[in-house]
Amino acid sequence: MDNQSTIKWRPLWKVWIPIILFLIPLIMEGQILGTIFTPYIYGLILIAYGIVYYLRTKLWQSVALTIVMAVTIWFYFLAERPGRTIETFQLIDIYLGQEAFLWMKDYITMPVWFIFLALSAVTFFTMGPTLTKAIDLEGSAIRLFKLSARQVFSEGNGFTDRPYTAGSHSYNRDELIGFALFLEGKKICLTEYPDKGIKLIFSMGISPLCKKYRDRISYVMFKDDGELTVFISEKDYKQYRKQYTFDQLCEMMGKTFLRFAEYYKINKEQRIITEIKSV
Repeated sequence: MDNQSTIKWRPLWKVWIPIILFLIPLIMEGQILGTIFTPYIYGLILIAYGIVYYLRTKLWQSVALTIVMAVTIWFYFLAERPGRTIETFQLIDIYLGQEAFLWMKDYITMPVWFIFLALSAVTFFTMGPTLTKAIDLEGSAIRLFKLSARQVFSEGNGFTDRPYTAGSHSYNRDELIGFALFLEGKKICLTEYPDKGIKLIFSMGISPLCKKYRDRISYVMFKDDGELTVFISEKDYKQYRKQYTFDQLCEMMGKTFLRFAEYYKINKEQRIITEIKSV
């Protein structure tokens, strides 16, 4: 089975990709056409991506951060090149007029832009870690679902909205807490500590960082009485390219976490990272 094509495609950005996608078109446009459409179009794309990411993960920080980034980019080019901006807009029949030009020269200046830049930096360092962690958790969830699907060879039964008993475990609560803290530290999943066990939460859709919707998110739960329960959300199940047998998929997800717990117990945690990176 080709596990690389198990999950439907989705954009997962690296930090450097948006920078390259901005600088190269900007330089080429300036050299070839002498216009500056790029920063304004790029800002709109940033905002659109922030909205799309919010709709998927329910993290409002994505919208706030992309709006601040877009406005900061726009403000720089309005402050540094007001005349060229007006000339560029005129090419698409947007005429700002002399009064708008004078207003920009008076109020949209580089010193004011530096204030916006400082606010943008504060916003980035405040909200950026949350989004970075969300992206890491999403990537880990994709790998977990690929690992589980790799062991399923039948198709048929569709999604059922219920937890699945995937077997049993023999770990005590202290061992499970250590295991959960390890997984959380490596951004593989998040952890909740209900009275009856330890719940390991992961998702390819709604982010585990969004507490409001955690009841709709996939999880594996190690109960104190030794029972192992798996829940795969409908949204996560629909991210597979094939309709894998649901009970088998839940069972394999449970076995994946049991295997990881055993690696942790025998002090071979690196095997967990190696196995996750293998898909």
